[in-house]
Amino acid sequence: MLEENNNLNINDTEEQQIKQENFDKAYNPYQYISEEYKKKRELRHLGVVIGIPVIFISIIGYLWSIAYVFLTTNVVGMTMEEAIKFSENPAVQQILQIVLSCIMFLVPFTIAVKCIGLRIDQTVKFGKAKKGTFLPFLLFGIGFCSFSNIAMSYADQIFQGFGIDYDVDFGDNPKGFFGFLLSFIATAIVPALVEEFACRGIVLELLKKYGQGFAIITSSIIFGIMHGNFEQIPFAILVGLILGYIYIKTGSIWTGVLVHGVNNAISVIFTYLQNTMSLNMQNLLYIVYLIISMLAAVIGILMFAKKGDDNYNLVKHEDIITNKEKYIYFFTSWAIIVFVVLNLIEAMSYFVIK
Repeated sequence: MLEENNNLNINDTEEQQIKQENFDKAYNPYQYISEEYKKKRELRHLGVVIGIPVIFISIIGYLWSIAYVFLTTNVVGMTMEEAIKFSENPAVQQILQIVLSCIMFLVPFTIAVKCIGLRIDQTVKFGKAKKGTFLPFLLFGIGFCSFSNIAMSYADQIFQGFGIDYDVDFGDNPKGFFGFLLSFIATAIVPALVEEFACRGIVLELLKKYGQGFAIITSSIIFGIMHGNFEQIPFAILVGLILGYIYIKTGSIWTGVLVHGVNNAISVIFTYLQNTMSLNMQNLLYIVYLIISMLAAVIGILMFAKKGDDNYNLVKHEDIITNKEKYIYFFTSWAIIVFVVLNLIEAMSYFVIK
């Protein structure tokens, strides 16, 4: 009798297991195991959490002129002609760029973090860099950015070789010392702060639970595409890789901010030098800068290579889903697809066929 009851219990357990398997198959037609399916759903959801703020950036890029016209004509009281003339002033353009950068990167990403129940100080690493990492990774980052500049300088030549003129108008720079200072703030300081806050401090940090390598690559692709033009997208992706790597290895946002700021500052400085010296002298100074930055990169590599593999290797991440599946599920979320399409449309609009 006892043996018969045991058999009944075993049969009941097996029947319950079969029912549970059938339920899982019905709920999940692809027959993934529950934990695997949960991970993929999380990635899709994270794609939406990150995708909505970057869509907001794209929309602001399209619609800011409408908001500007409304504010200047209806609030300030300008005529349409006065509003247009005012916006064409290079100093005004730089101020608008500062304001727009702060709105586009600080507001939506802060809201996104709050919506998923986190605090900014829980997400972004504002502390000091890990001991012994700041200087070597700063030198390495500056040198890597220089290398990326060299690599991307051939982009225009490639387009021109196919008879294509890729014309991106970044606007004029205001003149004088005040104009230089304003351009420096708008191009070097503000973007370095707000973009690192959003792309490394929030996007990369939210993705890091799925692996450091995955987080660095994915955040750099987002960072590159959000620039919205093919002159900057490849360069921004390359720089995004090293900025993400620096963020992971130093454990702080500030080293990447400084590397980002130095890279943009060099661009501002050489832009203003165009009107003060000959082309040959500009080229000579640029070559000197490249040599110095490359030497800095080598010194940085030697400094952290001496401390062993653990100082520069990424932590291996074992997961039940493959990296390929991670990229597929993240980049096929509806918000990321909309973001990519909007920016590719903008990037294509700069092409001029000769």
